Amino acid sequence: MSATRVAARLGFALLLSTALAACSSKKPSTGAPLAVSGDPHLVELAIEPTADKVLADQVGELAVRIRVAAAKLPPGDRPPLNLALVLDTSGSMEGAAIEAEKRAARELVERLTPRDRVSLVVFHSAAEVLVGATPVSDAARKQLALAIDGIAARGTTDMASGLALGLQQAQAGRVHGSIDRVVLLGDGVPNDPTPIPGLVAQAVAQHLSITTLGLGIEFDDALLGKIASDTGGRYHYLDQPDQVAAVFEDELLQMRQVIGKNLTLNLVAGPGVILEPMGGFQPMGNGLYAVLGDLTAGEIRDVVIPLRVAGRRAGATVELLDATLTFEDATASAGPLRRTGFAKVKSDADPVAVAASVKVAIEIARARARAAGAILDAIAHARAADLPGALTIIDAALLETRTAAERTDDDELKLLADRMEVLRADLPELAAAAQRALAAMRAPVGGVAPMAAPAAAAPEAVERRARAMHDEAVGTMRSTH
Repeated sequence: MSATRVAARLGFALLLSTALAACSSKKPSTGAPLAVSGDPHLVELAIEPTADKVLADQVGELAVRIRVAAAKLPPGDRPPLNLALVLDTSGSMEGAAIEAEKRAARELVERLTPRDRVSLVVFHSAAEVLVGATPVSDAARKQLALAIDGIAARGTTDMASGLALGLQQAQAGRVHGSIDRVVLLGDGVPNDPTPIPGLVAQAVAQHLSITTLGLGIEFDDALLGKIASDTGGRYHYLDQPDQVAAVFEDELLQMRQVIGKNLTLNLVAGPGVILEPMGGFQPMGNGLYAVLGDLTAGEIRDVVIPLRVAGRRAGATVELLDATLTFEDATASAGPLRRTGFAKVKSDADPVAVAASVKVAIEIARARARAAGAILDAIAHARAADLPGALTIIDAALLETRTAAERTDDDELKLLADRMEVLRADLPELAAAAQRALAAMRAPVGGVAPMAAPAAAAPEAVERRARAMHDEAVGTMRSTH
C-alpha cells in the first residue's frame, strides 16, 4: 500500500493534526463522581466562547475555547519515569542519521535516574528488543551503552512491529504512579502500515502516549502525526539529524514536570448546536471525545472547537456545550480527578451588538485553528493525489483566514495567509508526486506483493515547506503555551 493511500485511509482531517479507534471503550464514566479526596487543584478548566452573542433567528457560527491550565511545579519528589525508545535502524538511516540517533539515545540514558525505567527497541526488516524495561542502574547503563553502540543501519522498515514491541515494553515497565511514554523515531514509510491503527487503539486503551519524530523528507508525516495526536503524544518534524538530541532532552524534561496525566476531554453539544468535526476527536453521541495526554507544570493547553448554532429568538440563552475533563493526579497521589465547565451565549437581534461582543483574541485563535485544520486536510488530499479536493479546501481556508486577518488586523494571521498561498502553489507538486507513486504500484506478479512507494517524491524544497507547514499546523491544534 502506498504512503499516499495510507494517509487518505487514516483520514488526517480537520483537527489540533489529534480520530481515536478505541475511544468507545474509554468514554468517561456516567456513574458516581470521581473521588477528589486530597485534590491539590493544580489543574484547572476554563471555557469561553469567541463571542457573547449570536444573531437572532439565523444560523450562527462561532467557537468555544477550552483552556486546560497547570500550576507551577509543587515541591516534592517527582514520579518515576517509564520510557520506551523505539528507534528506526533501517537502511535509510545510514550515515549521519543513525549516528545522531545513537548519540541522542546515549545522552538520554545518562539523564535518567535509578528511579526511572527505560527500554530500547529497534526496527529494520524486523523488530528487536535490545534492552527490556529495566531500572536505570549502573549495570543497566553499561548494557544500554553496549546495545546502542552496536546499532547499525540495515534492512527495510517494519515500524508496526517496532511499535508493538515498544508498547509491550512500556506496559512491562510501568510501576505505581509512573509517567509512561513511548518515543518513536522514523525516517521512512512502514513496510506494512495496516496494523498501526490497531496499535494506536491499544495505546489509547492502556493510557500510553506516543511521541513521534519524523526525520528528513521520506517519512509519512500524516501517519506519524496521527499516531501522536490520537494517543495524546507530541509530533515533531526534524529537518536535520542533529535535532534528535534536543527533542529527546525536551521530551525527558516534559515527563519530569507532569502534573496531570492521561487527560481526556468529553464535549456534549447543547440543543440546536452542532460541534464541527475535529482531527484527534472522536464523534460520540451529540458531542466529541479526545485523548489529550499529559499536562506539565505551567502548561496551558487551548482547544478551540468551532460550532454552528440554530437560529433562536431574540433574548434567548443559547446553551453551547458541556465539557468534562478527567485526568490522574501525578503529584500528590490524589488519584483520578474531574473538572467540568459550561458555555452559553445570548441571542440578539442587533447585528451591531453581536459584532461588538466578539472577543478578538479568541477569534484569532479560532481562525488559526480552522486554518491549521484546513492545512492538514489539504496536504492529506494532495498526498492522496486529489488535487481538486486539496485546492478547494485551501482556497476556502485562505479566504476565511484573510477575512479574519482584515477583521482583526492581526499581523500573524496575515503572515499565515501568505504562507498558505505558498502551500497552495506547492499542492500540485505534492499531488503529482502522489500520482507518480500510485503509477509505480504494480499488481502482484507471481504472487509477490508490490513494494510500497516512497512517501516523498516531490522536489526537496517543496517537501520541506509542506512538512514544516504540517508540523506547525499540528502544533497549532495542540495549542500548548
